[in-house]
Amino acid sequence: MRLVKNIKNNSQNLFVLFLLFLSFLGNSFAITVDEENEIKSIVNQQLEAFQNDDFERAYSFASPTIKRMFSSPEVFRKMVIGGYQAVYRPQSIKMGSVEIIKGVTTLKVYLVDPNGEFVTANYLMEKQENGEWLISGCILIKAESDEI
Repeated sequence: MRLVKNIKNNSQNLFVLFLLFLSFLGNSFAITVDEENEIKSIVNQQLEAFQNDDFERAYSFASPTIKRMFSSPEVFRKMVIGGYQAVYRPQSIKMGSVEIIKGVTTLKVYLVDPNGEFVTANYLMEKQENGEWLISGCILIKAESDEI
């Protein structure tokens, strides 16, 4: 009987620890309003840089991982122009919300590309050791609706 009671108490303790762990995880992934505004500002500044063909500035918002993949603003420019027309020359832009998707801070941006297609750009954001947010990727998907 005593063994059953100890197992029951241990199970309860483990459950409480598990709940505390989940609570900690939830708090560690929470984004403040200031961080959300900073993230939106970073992405908006990069979009403005693309509009002005200022690839030095646009490249400055890329994370170290992106900079390793695209070694210079010129290489970055070729990638953007070749595969990201929706962010390079959007007809329309609407900032969405910042969400945590599979542990990654993601900003949804709703765009109309140069051909009039509705696109959702999922900007993957990475917080640097100095607290600065940088763009670590952008995934374009066809929008589910024809409205932004």
